[in-house]
Amino acid sequence: MTTLATHAPSSDYDPFDADVLLDVHLHDGRLREVAPVVHIEKYDFYAVTRHAEIQKALRDWRTFSSTDRPFYQPNPFRPNAPLMQDPPDHTQTKSVMMRIFSRENMAKMQAYFAESATGLVDDLLAGGAVDLDAYRDVAARYVLQVFPDVLGLPTEGRELLLKFGDAVFNAFGPQNEHHHAKMRSGAPALAWVEENMKRELQDEGGIGAQLYAAADEGVISETEAEQLLKSVFGAGFDTTVFGISGALRAFADNPEQWQLLRSRPDLIESAFEEALRLYPPSRYGGRIAVRDTELGGIAIPAGTKLLLMWLGAGRDPRKWSDPDQFRIDRHDAGSHLSFGFGIHTCAGQAVARLEAKSLLSALIDRVERIELAGEPRRAINFQAFGHESIPIRLVPAG
Repeated sequence: MTTLATHAPSSDYDPFDADVLLDVHLHDGRLREVAPVVHIEKYDFYAVTRHAEIQKALRDWRTFSSTDRPFYQPNPFRPNAPLMQDPPDHTQTKSVMMRIFSRENMAKMQAYFAESATGLVDDLLAGGAVDLDAYRDVAARYVLQVFPDVLGLPTEGRELLLKFGDAVFNAFGPQNEHHHAKMRSGAPALAWVEENMKRELQDEGGIGAQLYAAADEGVISETEAEQLLKSVFGAGFDTTVFGISGALRAFADNPEQWQLLRSRPDLIESAFEEALRLYPPSRYGGRIAVRDTELGGIAIPAGTKLLLMWLGAGRDPRKWSDPDQFRIDRHDAGSHLSFGFGIHTCAGQAVARLEAKSLLSALIDRVERIELAGEPRRAINFQAFGHESIPIRLVPAG
């Protein structure tokens, strides 16, 4: 016996309202409890709100195509990255990215990342207990050192990478005043990125040089190499900084979990996955249905554009018990969708995980307690999710 799909319920919810952006967990969570798929009247797209339905859509790229999505318009900040392609084009470009972020290349980065993390933490704790900002002084300082070094970028101007990422993730939304302000403020960062992605400026053997080499081999075009390098610049910094600072926020809020991690350092990887579930650095992704289908018993007509709301799905009580709790020994934390799922998973996620693991390892050895030292402030962004400030106190061990 077959059950006929029903129409999606409609809602006047605006995911981009200024008040919503101040607390997206609250508001996206409320939307999740309305239905697995909800028609957002203001923008005429469907929001997919729950873990199971989002995972199904991400798995089925033949039905839910990446080639279009709500609000998509060509934009200098958003190149035609693999996330906007389907096979066979996606297969070719993704294979190049996976070669760039291969285990061999990760192994080359590992020692440097660990050494840099140790040096940073030792410097931070040189005077004993210290009050600082987890976003600015720990996560951003670390990520803006190690990954640009791997890319061969100049030291001067690196702070613009965060401005660039901020604009990139605000390009995927309605073209309101917030959007236009972010495009204007990101213009100097865009100019810096486009200057530093030139072929002649790439270090031999670096990520940029490897992408241009793939173009020389005929695997991709030179334009595609440029677009892929720009996508690395756009997605390789903000998301990692948000992920690491979110983990530090979670530990400051849950000191018993920090003590558990210090006693069980084998839980480092699980701890970061749990932080990504609780504080995903990306709020949503997009697709278009290329044929009539259904999700969660709700009809999806061909041509429907969808926003996949994986921040809310990270706290879906149908998937996780006590979903608002931070538990680093949660056995299924890694089944979050914060880095995507299926063929369109984030190509650089291995770098983000390695950076986080290296920094957390250095902190475990040297920090007895992580305490909140003030009120955290959220970063206001359409697609990215994170904090612009997390005041904390690091209390050294011993």
